[in-house]
Amino acid sequence: MKFGKQIIIILVVFAFFSCKQNNEKTNLNSHTENKVVKSKIEVAENFEEFNKKFHSDSIFQVSRVDFPIEGKHVHGFERYNWIKKNWEFLTIPVSEKTEIGEYEHSLVKTDSLITERFWIPDSGFEVERQFKLINNKWFLIYYNDINL
Repeated sequence: MKFGKQIIIILVVFAFFSCKQNNEKTNLNSHTENKVVKSKIEVAENFEEFNKKFHSDSIFQVSRVDFPIEGKHVHGFERYNWIKKNWEFLTIPVSEKTEIGEYEHSLVKTDSLITERFWIPDSGFEVERQFKLINNKWFLIYYNDINL
């Protein structure tokens, strides 16, 4: 009978630890699955909120321009590509309509790319900028500022 009690105690302890290990594995798998689900559900940044912050916060703006970007700065004889050192803070947000009467304006929007253009026909003046959604965040990827 002495060995019977010891065997029962050993079996109970073994069963207890086995259940505990299975429960930990289940919790780990559940946690991992929740992480995967969260990353799939991550929502794209709202462009309007980004647009306001980008054009009012210079530090945020620089963080959302992946230098050097495509496009050029051309003013008369002054010409250069955009790098962090020569960046000029942009303050005019992207808009559906413009209040500036002398400029032509176009805005093309898709879910992942926004292109805005201002120009004065036959004048040598044109500004074009493009914003792209990358990993659910908006970035300025192109800025052409031409004034001949």
